[in-house]
Amino acid sequence: MTAPGRGLSAFPEGIRRNGSRIYDAADYTDELIAHTRAAREPLGVPWGTKGEYAEQMQKNIGEAEEVLYTLLDLIAVAQRQAADGTLNMGGSFQGTEDANIDLGGTFTPGGRR
Repeated sequence: MTAPGRGLSAFPEGIRRNGSRIYDAADYTDELIAHTRAAREPLGVPWGTKGEYAEQMQKNIGEAEEVLYTLLDLIAVAQRQAADGTLNMGGSFQGTEDANIDLGGTFTPGGRR
C-alpha cells in the first residue's frame, strides 16, 4: 500500500492553467521567426547572385536557412498541439474527479458484502 500523499495525483486546474502557457511558447516561436525574417530579408543575398561561389552559398546556406524556418514553424505547431493535449488532459482529469465525487455519494452503508 502507498503511504498517504505519495500516490498518483493530479491537479486539474493547475494542469489547465499551466498547459495554456504552452501557447505562449508557440507564440514566442512565431515571433522569433517573424523577427529573424524581418532582420534577414533586407540584407538580400549577402554572397551575391552570380558566379560559382554565389551558387554554392545559395545551395548550402540559402537552403539551410529555409529548412531552419520550416523546422521552427513545425516546432510552433507541435507546441500548440502539446498545449491542446495538455488542456484536454486537464479537462479529462477534472471530469474523472467530478465523476468520482458523484460516485462516492451513491454508496449506502450496510450494503452488500
